Amino acid sequence: MNAATFVRSWPSVSAWGAGLITAALGAGAITRPDSGAAASGLGIGLVFLGLAALAWGAAVLSAGRLVTPRTVLGATLVALVGVATLLVIVPAHTSVLAVAAASVLLVVVGATAAVQLRRQRREASPARAAQPMSVIGLLVASAIIAVVVTPALGATQNAVLLRDDGTVPVITHEGH
Repeated sequence: MNAATFVRSWPSVSAWGAGLITAALGAGAITRPDSGAAASGLGIGLVFLGLAALAWGAAVLSAGRLVTPRTVLGATLVALVGVATLLVIVPAHTSVLAVAAASVLLVVVGATAAVQLRRQRREASPARAAQPMSVIGLLVASAIIAVVVTPALGATQNAVLLRDDGTVPVITHEGH
């Protein structure tokens, strides 16, 4: 196992993490009772981009190579602008931690797509065969993403539930 084999699955796992956070940020923007048209519209777009990132990550693992890098690079840029815009539009109810985590993961995906596009320009044939991936690399990537994504998702929920007085309601599960 070499370094390339070890990290080959990381873009897809990063896309899953970014997709989960982006979709959560979008859903939070949609479901707030006081969401305006701009926040709701942006939220719908972010949910769509998050779901697309999840599907792309699955496609990459299935194919064993990066698929549609040009589209992914564009979508990554749109998602980066979208999460930053959401932070500007609804700063009190958007988690800075979630935006930062999504941005870092989106940059990993976008940079990988950009490198792939550059390689395709240099090579005569853009279609590449499936490459081996390391199971250990996939597990390490998943653990890293879980450590980044789980707190970001929790912070997203807390930001959405934040009251005007700065407190977060305690949700009990009594009677369940």
